[in-house]
Amino acid sequence: MHSVVPEPRPEPGSAARRRAWAVLSRAAVHTPQRVHQLLDEYGPEEAADQIVTGTAEYPADPHAFARADRDLESAAAAGGRLVARDDPDWPARLANVGACWGDSSVPVALWVRGSAPLDTFARTVAVTGAAAATDYGLHVAADLTRGLAAHDRTIINGGAFGVDAAALTAALSADAPAIAVLPAGLDRPHPHQQADLFTRIADHGVLVSEYPPGTLPRRARFQDRHRLVAALSTGVVVCESGVRSSSLHALRWARRLRRPVAAIPGSIYSASSRGCHQLIRDGHAHLATSVDDVLDLVTGRHTQGGNR
Repeated sequence: MHSVVPEPRPEPGSAARRRAWAVLSRAAVHTPQRVHQLLDEYGPEEAADQIVTGTAEYPADPHAFARADRDLESAAAAGGRLVARDDPDWPARLANVGACWGDSSVPVALWVRGSAPLDTFARTVAVTGAAAATDYGLHVAADLTRGLAAHDRTIINGGAFGVDAAALTAALSADAPAIAVLPAGLDRPHPHQQADLFTRIADHGVLVSEYPPGTLPRRARFQDRHRLVAALSTGVVVCESGVRSSSLHALRWARRLRRPVAAIPGSIYSASSRGCHQLIRDGHAHLATSVDDVLDLVTGRHTQGGNR
């Protein structure tokens, strides 16, 4: 049996370290727990070497560094870049994710594309809701977004159809930055029908993915997208939702992180608002009927009732 000869170890310096983080980011797509264990034990560069040479539990991946180089080149070609945990602009809001969900829930790195500085994450509010939204839900999302933008808040969500798209579009129309978290690589924005919207967000805000270029959307990655939306926000607002809407996942993640959450009421006759009404009734979300209500929540001025 021939021993695997790893590629030369990266030279010291930021470029070598970024290359190592790119190796770890791709490895984490399939074996996140292993990558986090290696990081804890060795640090990024030695952890990347361990992936190349292999261990008793995992086979060697001698082409990992070459693949990482291609990922970095693909991201740059798409106007993106990799942001690692030890970068100064790594979002501080991700600091408590590991304590709540375990280290394997923390992204190894982020792939970002956009003109807005990453310190915009400090004032983000997630505005989300049903993909099959009614005119009422779309109007509420846009109106709420404009009000939050006027108070220097950045809108974040998963870039889905319906409420998500309405909120992001309203933010851009108000000349405010917007952030969309993708369930795939930066070069595979999803849903692809909203490619023009994602291009506008990249021009005036930030596209974010925890997946390297070329990664396709999968069911589990939609869940990861909701988790990251909640983690990067100061609070989550659901504008319209049925009882089974996938938008409720972001709210559930936010509650686990102890982020404030709110729901907008709708007509008692509308099935599209039953999810919001149930959240409010069960005390899982604050009732919000105005921009001021949401601002009170995310700034901590409102601490009574709901969100238990």
